[in-house]
Amino acid sequence: MAVVLVVGCATRLAYNNLDVWLSYRFSSYVSLDSSQDSAFDRGLDRALAIHRRQELPKIHRTIDDLQADLLTPMTFSQMQEYYTVFTRLGQDSAAILADPLADLLVSLNEAQVAQLEGHLRQRFAEYDQKRAKLSQPEKLAKRAERLQDFTQDWLGSLTSRQEELLTELAGYQLEMSPVFRSLRNGYFERLKQLMENRTSPAFKAQFTQLMRDMVALNSPKYQAEIRFYLNRRFELMRRLNHTMSPQQKAFLNRKLVNLRKDVALLINQ
Repeated sequence: MAVVLVVGCATRLAYNNLDVWLSYRFSSYVSLDSSQDSAFDRGLDRALAIHRRQELPKIHRTIDDLQADLLTPMTFSQMQEYYTVFTRLGQDSAAILADPLADLLVSLNEAQVAQLEGHLRQRFAEYDQKRAKLSQPEKLAKRAERLQDFTQDWLGSLTSRQEELLTELAGYQLEMSPVFRSLRNGYFERLKQLMENRTSPAFKAQFTQLMRDMVALNSPKYQAEIRFYLNRRFELMRRLNHTMSPQQKAFLNRKLVNLRKDVALLINQ
């Protein structure tokens, strides 16, 4: 689903303004001079042109395949396969965007690096503090509500059984929170270490690998826990898929048709 969102939240307008959004988001973490800002904008333009030409056709084909497979109830293996396919697409998209971002990071001076790391650390702390104020039932309810809202966008109205399944998924995610937090902190430490050697010829390749690992939740230390969580999620999503009514299937198909049309139009712009 990350790849679907990269397409621009199913709107061509958002995708066509993705360079502006990315530049704006990065500027909220570090102040750039005019030269850095211009170089970053040019790099984003080149990266998104490559993404449009190279990655959007892959996304289009995958959505088409998904529509065909959704005509019958999906199996555990199919859930696993589509996770792998969409994760790989997400990694490839991240790798393309990593190129201009790596160039920008190389250009940062020590004060800018400190500002970037400080803002990231502050955002993490604010998020952790906000979550720490909630009880476990409150965390579960909030996460379940978010999952249900997201699913309603794709299926329409949900049944009570489907809401129960999504609450179950929220519980899986809540159990994994310590692992997800450790992954985040580990990726941050890797970024800090990379930034200490950002003038190295190997920096861009190492930074790109970090981006790919983040998208796929790769971590040797936690790979067993991640695999266990994903398998539970695949099985739950299989059960959720089997509860879909004809109306929900039609609703989802219309959403995917519109998304596929948007991607096709973006490819041919």
